[in-house]
Amino acid sequence: MQTVSLRKWAVDNEPDLTREVYAQIECGGTEDCGCEECFNFATTRHLVYSAEVIEFLEWLGIDPQLEACARHDARLDTGDHTYTVSFFLVGRIAAGPATPVARRRGARCESLERAGDALVGFCADASDAPDPFKGLPCVRLEVRVVAPWVANGPEPIGTN
Repeated sequence: MQTVSLRKWAVDNEPDLTREVYAQIECGGTEDCGCEECFNFATTRHLVYSAEVIEFLEWLGIDPQLEACARHDARLDTGDHTYTVSFFLVGRIAAGPATPVARRRGARCESLERAGDALVGFCADASDAPDPFKGLPCVRLEVRVVAPWVANGPEPIGTN
């Protein structure tokens, strides 16, 4: 058991058990989806994570190639696109909020924390975890990244 502390969160996790679970997963969620936004993410996945983020994911026992899902958030003025990528790890939130999402004055607000060149947050809701995680205590890790658009299909112009 190791504990990762990231600003407002402390997460107890089992990296060796997390690695064992990832060994049972055949492909990332973006390959299973089939939509153009997920295809774009899967195609650019090797470009979006810095060495620091990859090291962090691997330290947690997470395979960076096997995200549970990647949600397209917005097209930026630069032409790049933001995605929120979800991974799961075996463990529990020991301290901090149960989710990086809050409601303020009726509006949805995210409070992801900077970790190197990415924004990250932890969530106790693991109801949509891949099947190999079922029955294990797990935490969802959300990572906000920026990716170029390389897919041949229509490029989303706004936010989802």
